[in-house]
Amino acid sequence: MENETNTAPDESKTDTAKAVETESTESTNATTAVTDPKATIRIEGQTFELDASLAQEDKTLKVVLQPHFASIENANITREVKDGKLSVTIVKRAQHKGYAA
Repeated sequence: MENETNTAPDESKTDTAKAVETESTESTNATTAVTDPKATIRIEGQTFELDASLAQEDKTLKVVLQPHFASIENANITREVKDGKLSVTIVKRAQHKGYAA
């Protein structure tokens, strides 16, 4: 019985941490509503408009932009809502290069 009690809190701590991350992301999105149907995308020194519905999730955004920007696969994606308009900034992450002997 004691082992079961010790194991359960460890698992719940992990679940709680995940829940807190999810809540913080959702609460950020809930407090600032996107009212503009277009989002501003900034990537590799370029700025363009895209449907806000496509820009709200990382996975969807990566699928849409992958054919045009290969660097998006490992990029850092940040979002900001200002005056109801979604603004997405995508910064590619440096990748490790292999050593060729």
